[in-house]
Amino acid sequence: MKTGETSTTSEAIAATDDRRSRSPRRPGQTLACGWCGSPILLPARGRIPKWCSSSCRHRAWELTRAAASGHAAVQVVDRVVEVDRLVTVVQEVPVATVPQGAAWPAALAQLAKALDTGRIYDRDLPALAQALSGVSDALDRRPGWRSQPR
Repeated sequence: MKTGETSTTSEAIAATDDRRSRSPRRPGQTLACGWCGSPILLPARGRIPKWCSSSCRHRAWELTRAAASGHAAVQVVDRVVEVDRLVTVVQEVPVATVPQGAAWPAALAQLAKALDTGRIYDRDLPALAQALSGVSDALDRRPGWRSQPR
């Protein structure tokens, strides 16, 4: 890290190092070097590296030593690790409701229009004919309904 750049406080570093909710490492995940900022490939297991090379580690050690003696007023950032977290989003989805009462004739008229204009696939016609036959039979079984000739 170069002189004049701002750094993260030790409280922020401690807040990012939450050992209880650590996420698994992903292949190809990288971190930034604590000195030069170049990407470091994160290993699958073991310690998380802080430096990309021994020269960056040595420069950071020199700056930390100078800061401890009062010659430099810069604090070295230990490391900042970004972790992807799974977020669950609950979203309401409108559900098509079954027509009630007076809405049935309009729904059946819409079905007839879709049949006339060819907006229903031929492969769906046998199932639709069977369902409409069941509706017709239920209407015939309805007490008090006089079936009129078709």
